[in-house]
Amino acid sequence: MGLVTQPDGAHSQKLAVFRVAIRADMLDSPRMQQPTSGPSSLPTTILLVAGLLVAGPALAAPLVRQASGVNAAAIQASVDQFRADLGGANNGVTPGTQASGRREINWDAVPGTGLTQDPNPMPRFAARGATFTTPGTAFGISGSTVTEFAEVNASYPTLFATFSVPKLFAPLGSNVTEVWFNVPGTQAVAAGVTGFGAVFTDVDSATSTKLEYFAPDGTLLYESWVPSWSGNETLAFLGVSFNAGEIVGRVRITSGNTTFGPDESGALDVVAMDDFIYGEPVATAGLTITPESGRLFRTAGIDMVIALQGAPGSVIGGHILFDGLNATSYFLSCVRPGSTSGGQTFRCPLPGGLLPPGDHTLQVELQFSNQTRLRTAVRWSIVTNTEP
Repeated sequence: MGLVTQPDGAHSQKLAVFRVAIRADMLDSPRMQQPTSGPSSLPTTILLVAGLLVAGPALAAPLVRQASGVNAAAIQASVDQFRADLGGANNGVTPGTQASGRREINWDAVPGTGLTQDPNPMPRFAARGATFTTPGTAFGISGSTVTEFAEVNASYPTLFATFSVPKLFAPLGSNVTEVWFNVPGTQAVAAGVTGFGAVFTDVDSATSTKLEYFAPDGTLLYESWVPSWSGNETLAFLGVSFNAGEIVGRVRITSGNTTFGPDESGALDVVAMDDFIYGEPVATAGLTITPESGRLFRTAGIDMVIALQGAPGSVIGGHILFDGLNATSYFLSCVRPGSTSGGQTFRCPLPGGLLPPGDHTLQVELQFSNQTRLRTAVRWSIVTNTEP
């Protein structure tokens, strides 16, 4: 957590700028909304007794859109609704984080009449804010003439169909793809999104294909199986967005229960992917909140600490959301400056025992003078302490 010091003149000035900038810019934020869980008024606090933090997954309250069927028309309404949930336009390859909108990948502009193999990691779509890794060897994008991975197995064109013509995507040597988000056009800067969805083809089994959503600190937020549909050349869609302040730093996709190569027979379910759709990536690197995501006991108070390292400019705005509710004024009323090695902290001493049991999300976003943003979130599962 770093050494917390008493404010000197420089610290006091930074704190004043932090308070004034966020208060002036964000107290009337259009993102203010009622929480989906937790208290109906401004949050009272966060709690922790040193040594009683127990690691564990935090379960989000997401908005899920899903569908499956025999053709693209069967899933189109769910795909469009998910786009509407994310809001705004498709920002394509526009560099940098945009004020609103989403990003999409449909693979169809990748050159090649036959199979294209990309390396692992796969940075081809970093301009759209996504990089892919796999435990396997590489990634494949099907061709425009020799279609639907016929080079891998001649039977695959009879299994697969496209949502957007003509190309599909799959990991090679594994059935797992990890999606890592970055600031569009800047692969080295980690980012997070508010939702992610994908189209799949030939999901035969209800337990073969899955999406897992992870917070920037690695905590599992949510997981769900992709809906299945019997038969070949079918399509399925699963899209999950988060409306209580959760931030997704990574998505793990399990596509089918086998790697590409073998014929689909018996219990084997070979699955390919088509369009990816996800919220506008906003940088997370350099901004942290403690306590990190996990299970907390409802006992004594703690220091809630926002740590900022390597700031890209002066803070000119931002917000703090609790369970989706704008709680900026509450936290600024208690925030105190501190210091870390090479950075700055803002700490809020919070009384304990007031936050009700359940899952709660705290999101912090800062806006800087160079028109960039940093945003991160933690999710706590509060449990009642039975100790005296």
